[in-house]
Amino acid sequence: MTTPRTIPPRPAGDRTDAVVVGAGIAGLLAAHVLARRHQVTLLDGDRIPGTPDRRSGVPQDGHVHALFAQGLRTVEALLPGFTAELCRRGGLRIDVCADLAIATPHGWGTRFPSNLRVVGASRPLIEAVIREHVLDNPRVRLLERHRVHSLTGDERHVSAVVVHDLDTGQGTAVPAALVVDASGRGSRLPNWLTGLGCPPVPETTVDAHIGYATRLYRLPAGPRGWRALYALPSGPAVTRGGVLAPVEDDRWIVSLSGAGTDRPPSHEDAFLPFARTLATPAIADALAGGTPLSGVVRSHSTANRRRHLDRARHFPGNLLVLGDAACAFNPVYAQGMTVAARSARLLRSCLASGASTRRFHHRQKHLHDTPWLLATTADLRFPHTTGGPPSPHQRALGRYLDRVLAAGTHDARAQAAFLNVLNMVHPPVTLLAPRVALSALRTRASGPSLTAPPPDPEPSTNCQGAPHVH
Repeated sequence: MTTPRTIPPRPAGDRTDAVVVGAGIAGLLAAHVLARRHQVTLLDGDRIPGTPDRRSGVPQDGHVHALFAQGLRTVEALLPGFTAELCRRGGLRIDVCADLAIATPHGWGTRFPSNLRVVGASRPLIEAVIREHVLDNPRVRLLERHRVHSLTGDERHVSAVVVHDLDTGQGTAVPAALVVDASGRGSRLPNWLTGLGCPPVPETTVDAHIGYATRLYRLPAGPRGWRALYALPSGPAVTRGGVLAPVEDDRWIVSLSGAGTDRPPSHEDAFLPFARTLATPAIADALAGGTPLSGVVRSHSTANRRRHLDRARHFPGNLLVLGDAACAFNPVYAQGMTVAARSARLLRSCLASGASTRRFHHRQKHLHDTPWLLATTADLRFPHTTGGPPSPHQRALGRYLDRVLAAGTHDARAQAAFLNVLNMVHPPVTLLAPRVALSALRTRASGPSLTAPPPDPEPSTNCQGAPHVH
């Protein structure tokens, strides 16, 4: 394989020398990082809204999204002031350990104050705040309504990106010293590589055939004892799950999920009855007193798909792939935005150290390992999942995670360990810490009746400032 020794530096002159395909969160953060050294052209097929609004190129932006604690910290490190601006525009600070009531198959998770913070906000608002910050840089230009048709070059090097203006129908080639594919699940990377004479990149897909449905509500004011609810699906017996979370403009977003043929309905009159069938009635009880603000939005595009770019034997040395274009996770687990942010931070590190594109993909592979393991281990527990069977390691991990979740219903240390891993703050190995392991192994899994969640130990009331970055 022939690659340059480093990610290509900016050439002399004022022409655009880095092209980023996709103006979603992964593409925006990549463009921001590249703009320190490059003139960047950001391409997207959508008409980008001037206000936080849904767009057709992001079909899942109407569902619950979360920047995990690590994701929030990472974006804040890349874009100082991001968290404060998100909160100023209506985002709500949530202490994951205290404010989020989690219903597991074994009972309600223990709740306690912590520094593990996220912000409740819609995907369109999160993206809009990032976009405004990135496009404020004159070294980044956005070409909306421009769709990439192909790449020119060969298996060693991409020389230009061929785009079609969707409004005029005209095509043009944008020269590029560096190309980043951040075009998401719909990436046409396999076609582009074929056009360059490259063999296919190996892929792995694990699909639990999960579908989910979402509505916006307004809930009556008053004390609740929680700021968000999560009913955890755990397969194979518990295939249904749900999330209820606050977003900007005094709205609440609820997403219901189901696996296989047991999917949530698209009919509005069937939405609340489906919520009643979750392991806890808490979400349905909250919605029963609320007012729907939208219809039901559904999605079935939930497969985990990983492109093994680190194994590619022939791959252009100036082509990078990140975000869902590189590794897409089941969105029910809300890992994608956090992983995209971490890839952007990795890109910044590789640019600073002079690492090659091959080295970037190798390091990104390690970044993907943990969220991929957690998402696929969860999905492979459903009997209808394709892409299996689970490995012995995944079977053991699934059984042990059940024990940790059960321990978390009475042991704050076990619950904190699980939530730190879920939020990508700590690696999974921390679940084997002696006190956590002892608690997990001493706890018998059970299936209690889940009614109202336990009271909030210390409700959060403000959204001031940014979380501490470790």
